[in-house]
Amino acid sequence: MHKSTKKKISVIIPVYNDPSGLKDTLGCLVEQAFPKESFEIIVADNGSTDDTLSLIKSFTNKYPKLIRMVRENSIKSSYAARNKGIREAKGSIISFIDSDMTVEKDWLKKVTASLQKNKADCLVCNVQVVSGEKSIFALYDRMSAFPIEKYVKKAHYTPVGCLTIYKAIFEKMGLFDPKLISGGDHEFGNRVYEAGYKIHYEPAIVMKHPTRSSLKQLLRKAFRIGRGYRQINFYYPNRYKMKYRKILSPWCFFPIKSIVGFVTSKRSNPIWVNAISLEKTLFCLIFWSYLLTNHFGYIYESSHCLKKKKPV
Repeated sequence: MHKSTKKKISVIIPVYNDPSGLKDTLGCLVEQAFPKESFEIIVADNGSTDDTLSLIKSFTNKYPKLIRMVRENSIKSSYAARNKGIREAKGSIISFIDSDMTVEKDWLKKVTASLQKNKADCLVCNVQVVSGEKSIFALYDRMSAFPIEKYVKKAHYTPVGCLTIYKAIFEKMGLFDPKLISGGDHEFGNRVYEAGYKIHYEPAIVMKHPTRSSLKQLLRKAFRIGRGYRQINFYYPNRYKMKYRKILSPWCFFPIKSIVGFVTSKRSNPIWVNAISLEKTLFCLIFWSYLLTNHFGYIYESSHCLKKKKPV
């Protein structure tokens, strides 16, 4: 992490087998109303095996002074890919964006202005979930995904895909934990918060994320996050005890209290308010399926943790 800082901002995009999403992301970034000599775009590939590499090459050939690729092939982890990008970054400020997200042309201009105005060490943008589809699963994802303000104010972290941070903080605090399949943003964010850095949430700066429009996509996410919960509990037992999470606890299989809380907390959401009774019932069933799959992910990872050496 001792690369010379010749740019103001380095935008880092981790990617794995997602040429379509990456094309949209790169397309909006090259159109930024920001001096081209003041920022760079780093695509951190995590071992893609499809047309992703060809797409990256087409963009680097067209914008050789703006876009470059780094590769992380040894560790399969979005956090490891981001770490590779951080090490190679030439900017004093690092902005992360996921490979399927898009932003307006003034995104970088607004990000730098907000950092300076609010004297923040970390800036967190708002994430708007968008979709052209009207499936019940897409509606559910729009209603429930990315409560960023809640993450920042109550849990003291943010999803990495909407984070802007000074590179110097990584040099002092260390990088993301590449062992984690999920939860690395939670662990790093808590580290930054406990160190006393100022994290500012900026609702006016919007980043767009496509919905997960099928039950399979939602449950894959739930399973991955469940595995991540068990991993941070295993690797950081003193910080993430999770005493409530017992593998055979009936509350994890029949989370009535959580479902009641879900129903209550979503009443202010327009999608929930305007939904008919059948849709609300389906939302609750999807939520229950999500929680159950999340716990199965936790159980699955617990079996793997038994084979690993317990951290001291």
